Amino acid sequence: MYCGRMRKNFLALFIASAIILGNDGCFIGGVAFAAPENYLAAQKGLSYSLYRPVNTLGFAQTKFQKLICGGGGESWIYVRFNKGKKSIETMQTRKGAHCSNPGLSVRMPSIKINGLAASVFVYCDPTKPTSTKNCSITDISTVGGYIFLTLPGYYGLKPTDMQVQVTGGISFEELVSVAKSFTPASTQPSK
Repeated sequence: MYCGRMRKNFLALFIASAIILGNDGCFIGGVAFAAPENYLAAQKGLSYSLYRPVNTLGFAQTKFQKLICGGGGESWIYVRFNKGKKSIETMQTRKGAHCSNPGLSVRMPSIKINGLAASVFVYCDPTKPTSTKNCSITDISTVGGYIFLTLPGYYGLKPTDMQVQVTGGISFEELVSVAKSFTPASTQPSK
């Protein structure tokens, strides 16, 4: 009787793992929690450090993907947190890799995030002169935008280029608070 129950539990665990894990063994899809395990599993085999946000404005993690870099090189990590139409997306790559295209935007003056230089972009249309001229960081709450910064490597790993993007009514101040909350995904070297 006990072995039969163990087999059923093992089978349920195996099926759940198959649903959550992708072909490369990394978490994907609709995992609805911000689990450090996702980052730890994805860190294996990467030469750059992964970071996770501590502040997600209370939004649930709805996607975690390890993706092939279109520009060549190592995989990159895409994570989405959302609640209704409000969305926070993070993209992490090895410093200098160009794996995704954030889209048309207008660059704002740089800011400091935890002492590091960070670029701010607003999704105003740069092909329209009036849009560019009147664009400001307050427009992030209506059209969206992102912060781009390079975070240092840890445990002998290379630095990480981080893009933190928001859409759906999130303010510039909220975007900054998320960007300031990134912490190393691991507290020890990966094995």
